Amino acid sequence: MFKNDETLSNMIGRSTKKSFFSSKLKIILLVLFLMVTMGLSFGFMISDLYDTMAMMEMESLILRLVIPAAGIMVFMFGIFYVMNVFYFSKDVDNYLYLPINGGEILTSKFLVSLVYEYFIIIVFFLPILVIFGVKDSAGILYYIYTVAALLLIPVFPLTIASMISMVIMRFSNRFKNRDRFNMIAGILSLVVALGFNFGIQFFTNRMTQGDDLVIGNISELPIFRITSLVFPTSFLATESLLAHESVAGLLYLLAMIALSLIALGAFYLIGNAIYFKGVIGVSESKADRKTLSEEDMRKGTMKKSILISYSLKELKLLLRTPIYFLNCVLISLIYPLFILFPIFMGSSGDKDEIMQILTFIRSVDEGILIVGMAGVGFLFGSVNIISSTAISREGKNFYFLKYIPVPYSTQIYAKILSSFYVEALAMVILYGIMIFLFQVDLMFILLSLVIVFLASLVVNQVGILMDALWPKLNWDTEQKAVKQNFNSVLHMLLGFALTALSIFVGIKIAPTYFTGFMVSFIILVILSVVFHFILMKTVEKRFAVLS
Repeated sequence: MFKNDETLSNMIGRSTKKSFFSSKLKIILLVLFLMVTMGLSFGFMISDLYDTMAMMEMESLILRLVIPAAGIMVFMFGIFYVMNVFYFSKDVDNYLYLPINGGEILTSKFLVSLVYEYFIIIVFFLPILVIFGVKDSAGILYYIYTVAALLLIPVFPLTIASMISMVIMRFSNRFKNRDRFNMIAGILSLVVALGFNFGIQFFTNRMTQGDDLVIGNISELPIFRITSLVFPTSFLATESLLAHESVAGLLYLLAMIALSLIALGAFYLIGNAIYFKGVIGVSESKADRKTLSEEDMRKGTMKKSILISYSLKELKLLLRTPIYFLNCVLISLIYPLFILFPIFMGSSGDKDEIMQILTFIRSVDEGILIVGMAGVGFLFGSVNIISSTAISREGKNFYFLKYIPVPYSTQIYAKILSSFYVEALAMVILYGIMIFLFQVDLMFILLSLVIVFLASLVVNQVGILMDALWPKLNWDTEQKAVKQNFNSVLHMLLGFALTALSIFVGIKIAPTYFTGFMVSFIILVILSVVFHFILMKTVEKRFAVLS
């Protein structure tokens, strides 16, 4: 089941439909490219940080921060992966008819989710640990322990995420509207994950509020004590790497293996007991049979703008489909929470540091900030992956786009407009935070909104262009269209890169307020016009050959 899993097959390039990402070699090269990119990005930073910490004999702090961060990231992404792979994958329906128990299905699905987590671990954390080993002049044993640790670190957090999701989904069969419950279950799982991580910070802050707190060793810091209790395998991995030259390092590694096996055993037993009760009928949906009144009929048939009507159709589809809602809509609304939480939940020391940061930001010239707001547009336009999966989400109904009497340009920009609807809600939250924290004036809000809109338009044009070039139309479950679509990954990475570039250029050039706005405005308008013509020409050619 693991070998033939539809999620894994599509991810590693066993799909029968050829595309840019159907080659295993290309996927391997992409992973290597991302590793090298992350290595170069973090290389100088980790190197300088190591030198600074080594002067204070606190270089171990790097590992004590990085490895728990890996566990927390695995847990956060694990909630999404488990909901998608365990419940919303269509091949689950086929397995239900076979003479196999829930534990066997769960094991294969767990391994698939684990492969996803390994991708994150390899790209983001392997380069950091290798650079640390080089700076520390570590021997070959360190690198062997590093490989073992990275293989084991995701296991424990992923089992916790899996069991939380299974407990929530256990009650899905009691609700008539399964689609709505699946959506609520996904949101609830995410809320639990966020609360779990915020709780770590909250209790850590409360432990550091005492004036008589004395730290005799780095490992006694509250943040490490809390994370070691929540994710003990991260603590054991850290200690095994720090003590890799002694027998203690081997004992920590063996303890991590044992604890991971215990977690897997508990996951198997619990899953075997409750998984079937939550997954049976999960793909069913309820149709609302409503009798339309004359007023409803009049409103429903009222003439509207084609662009607006089509974009609202796209938005309704995003909101009504659990997979699309969780991965395209909800993800855009999460990021502002990470700004608010430290302010309201942090300790007094944390709040003082945050106020210092806010004071510094307020002192930054508005010309730099207006250029940096282009980065906000690039970021919000890419993280919701609406545009980069817009064509793929049509699937086998793609022919509908070719036959309806609506110009391709209208259809394309209606899909982009549906992304703007989602971004608008996130922007309301963000600008509310900006007004509350930075007391920005009305002129800055209006000018920055123009820049954010244009930057978002450009990155959305690029996203839908990528999906028009390499669409994933051959799918039988919504999960494939969004979660197994490499266009969305590349689109997000492009958004991150453009965000970093915008901030770098703003700081490096330090333009005046007017110059920063005008230069950003002109560049973004030119880019949007150029990409418009490229997009229209590409869509005409690609739609002619796609079916």
